[in-house]
Amino acid sequence: MQLVIIRHGEPDLTGEDLSDPPLTDLGERQAAATAGFLTDTTLDAVYVSPQRRAQQTSVPLLGQRGIDPVTDERIAEFDYELGSYPTPATFAGMTRDEAITLLDQYQGPAFQRRVLSGFSEIVQRHPGETVAVVCHGGVINVVVKDVLESKHPVAPHHASVTRVTASRSGVRSLTTFNEHSWLLEV
Repeated sequence: MQLVIIRHGEPDLTGEDLSDPPLTDLGERQAAATAGFLTDTTLDAVYVSPQRRAQQTSVPLLGQRGIDPVTDERIAEFDYELGSYPTPATFAGMTRDEAITLLDQYQGPAFQRRVLSGFSEIVQRHPGETVAVVCHGGVINVVVKDVLESKHPVAPHHASVTRVTASRSGVRSLTTFNEHSWLLEV
């Protein structure tokens, strides 16, 4: 099966309530551009994080496809449990090592288990199909690090596409990472 993993567009971090930020205008344009890029990709299913920025990113992707998306909490970002989106102010005054340590705590074993459980079930449910998963940078980080058996973090661009080929037997391969050339004009 083919997983087409899409990171949400740019979130609006200017509001007072950052518990579930929406997309910025740029984020909405990014979502539309990514949907346009994927127009010729046949999708058998679409899974979406419950968080607003992912839900909004999925709207143009779903467009006229006639697919009812599946909302799955297991593919939500780590801030889903925190109750607030960590902004640059969260890390203000920290050294680089302190910030990395904090991010490692946010993306710890419980978060990793939750994400990998969600993706494992998607793979089991859709053998031989192409499935889009609209989620978050931390989620993509967990999946890519797991596929590559790496400890090094990755940083996907907003509204980028990462593709993973996976089988129900557990064989996985990273096909592409962080595709976003169509966003250069947005």
